[in-house]
Amino acid sequence: MKDLKDFVFEQRGEPIDDQWIQDEKPVMTKDGRQVIITKVDYKEVPNIIKGQVKMGTKLFDYEWDDTGMCTKALDRMGNPKKSDESDNLIKAN
Repeated sequence: MKDLKDFVFEQRGEPIDDQWIQDEKPVMTKDGRQVIITKVDYKEVPNIIKGQVKMGTKLFDYEWDDTGMCTKALDRMGNPKKSDESDNLIKAN
């Protein structure tokens, strides 16, 4: 049985795709934090999307693979943390 948190995440945005990123359309984390894409590294396979996530008044460096799955995350203090589903990228509609 799903709890309320699962239903909220299901209704937010869709998974990102390469065209969405190339068109520089807005993205956010799955839990709704604002994301600014700064660079896409096409040399790596899978491609690495580098960006900054706004938490409070600060911006923190994050990295995602080309499917939107978070590979590098930080906590609110700027310390490395294990990424989870809420750090993944989705389309901001």
